[in-house]
Amino acid sequence: MSEEVVLRYGFLWPDTQALGPGHRFALWLQGCGRRCYRCATPELQPLEGGHQCCTEQLAAEICETPQVTGLTISGGEPLLQAPALALMLAQVKERRPDMDVILFTGYLMEDLQSVQAKALLNYIDLLIDGEYYDELNDNRGLRGSSNQRLHFVTDRLLPWKDELLHSPRNREMHLLGDHDLLTIGIAPKL
Repeated sequence: MSEEVVLRYGFLWPDTQALGPGHRFALWLQGCGRRCYRCATPELQPLEGGHQCCTEQLAAEICETPQVTGLTISGGEPLLQAPALALMLAQVKERRPDMDVILFTGYLMEDLQSVQAKALLNYIDLLIDGEYYDELNDNRGLRGSSNQRLHFVTDRLLPWKDELLHSPRNREMHLLGDHDLLTIGIAPKL
């Protein structure tokens, strides 16, 4: 019997329309060392904390959400967990090959040379790369700042290219329990 592989995540949300086209499952992974000024999720920076879930269980939860057509992954920095994330995405694609995947990373596409990063790219339809720079936040499209680039790894999301690059941002707010609020979407420049 093989050992379970786990992912550490901060948040997940089973149905959003603020992080790409259609109904999307959103997953924010735990851990990031970049410390970008005005980071949208500073609580996800510590490598420890959040929740742990085996990749198979998380893939099942994503795939069993019937209205979902896509998966958006952010963080933290998802590439810090590239091997486990690639395994989970392989499990998702095996069950739901129709599901598209958007991944945000602070790394540049040119820097993704490790075997683990390249394996992860096999399951990504759109990679949004580059560090967040608050002074370059232009409140447009599905990226935090204008230096970030959209790499259409497959043509699956190309029909939404103009919208993903230039549309006004969409945000959602969801009450978690009695006192916590989850805000989903790309933060506007204040």
